[in-house]
Amino acid sequence: MKVLVGHFNSESNEFSYQNMGFDNFVFRYGIDSIDVMQVRDIFEEKEIELIPSIYANGHPGGLVTKDAFDFILHRMLTAVKENLAEIDGIYLYLHGASKVVDLEGGSAEHMILSEIRRITGPYLPIAVTMDPHGNLSQNLADNATIIRTYRHSPHTDAVETRRIVAGMLVDLLQNRRSITPVYRKVPIMIGGERAVSTDEPMVSINKYLDEVESDPRILSASFHIGYLEHDGDKLGCSVIVVPDNDTHAGYANEMADKIYDFVLARRYQFHYHGIVDFPENALKRAIEYDGKPVFITDSGDNCGAGGDGYSNFILRQLMELKDYNQKNILVAGIIDKHSYAHLYDKKVGEQVDFDLGMGLDHLCEPVHIKGSITARGVVNSRFAINTDMVDAITVKIDDKPISVVVEGESLSYTDLSQFRDSNINVEDYDLFVVKQGYISPDFKEISPFCIMSLTEGPTNQELEQTRSYKRIMRPMFPYDKLDYRVEEN
Repeated sequence: MKVLVGHFNSESNEFSYQNMGFDNFVFRYGIDSIDVMQVRDIFEEKEIELIPSIYANGHPGGLVTKDAFDFILHRMLTAVKENLAEIDGIYLYLHGASKVVDLEGGSAEHMILSEIRRITGPYLPIAVTMDPHGNLSQNLADNATIIRTYRHSPHTDAVETRRIVAGMLVDLLQNRRSITPVYRKVPIMIGGERAVSTDEPMVSINKYLDEVESDPRILSASFHIGYLEHDGDKLGCSVIVVPDNDTHAGYANEMADKIYDFVLARRYQFHYHGIVDFPENALKRAIEYDGKPVFITDSGDNCGAGGDGYSNFILRQLMELKDYNQKNILVAGIIDKHSYAHLYDKKVGEQVDFDLGMGLDHLCEPVHIKGSITARGVVNSRFAINTDMVDAITVKIDDKPISVVVEGESLSYTDLSQFRDSNINVEDYDLFVVKQGYISPDFKEISPFCIMSLTEGPTNQELEQTRSYKRIMRPMFPYDKLDYRVEEN
């Protein structure tokens, strides 16, 4: 037997300045594209040959350019057409939160599945692994055979889930039966920072999903939190229940309704993860905390949710302080393509004098920096994109206990290994400013105090006040009152 595989990943923030073009994706082809998906052994252990299409992995950013998407789609569809007579199934990773410039319907994932189905017809098995921060629809569910998302945010079970779905497809190919996913749109919109899986109500929701999946009549059950950084008709939460066999379709529909009720009844329980405050108080609390290391997240410019990283607002807050409570501070980092280009040929130890800030709005007004370069490296050695914009250039500001990492590409610092990649010693600093929303597990593990600053920017957390959605389904909580009579608990 043979299975065609493909990978497309993009989290598209239309409130960012920079779109995602060819240079912002990691592309892999042939055997390389198979190996990086981390499921090869699952298929080969059952003597199933994998046929590659394309691996296109984009970090969270702006909208995907049409030419980049057309290239990715063409590679996938060509592979399907050329191998249609041989393949027994298709395995895909599709994030779920893309939006493509000038694409009808907007969503790359919906277009990919629709066009593949146009070629294969309705019956060829297609298994899809998805990120929970994705937007679904009945149409997407109709074009897949198996859909399952990660349970956890942060995504600690990403590889595990991909392998689970691969195993489900293998079982289906060996034990053929009809399977039709059941879809429910849940009329609530939740920001990712309000749906961390270590907090309620996600703990209870995931426990309930596990209970539903433990029934042999159910192959998988998923709750898709959704992604809110662009407008569209697909926004909102979703439930997918996949029966083990269509003879259990009635039971799958019953379970989908119960999960829908379970989630909707808990809509008021979704809340920010950890310690949260508005910018002035957040910085004050971080500075005054006596332990180390302290982390403060610039949630309004979260590169992990598609923020472009241009905001230097917290840096300017820091520059205005008189008392730093003896803290040595690292801002990791600020994306400024002009400053990055200015510093690119400089060496460690050189004195530098430049304006840091793209100057596109009040969040990235230029601030004058005079100091010296103390370190050079890369932002993330595991993410090699197709440009030379991945260097991390650390500048220590004169007469201030502040260092800032200047970047050319919107990559977040989320792992301690990245500081090593950047030749930065974590022990040298007491306070870190990072471009995140909820804090990453790696940083949380070493920090006695993490706080999320509710800053402005392309990933502003105060959705009810800052976003005007025109195309969403209505009524939609929290924008509308729901006529919902199930007992809320």
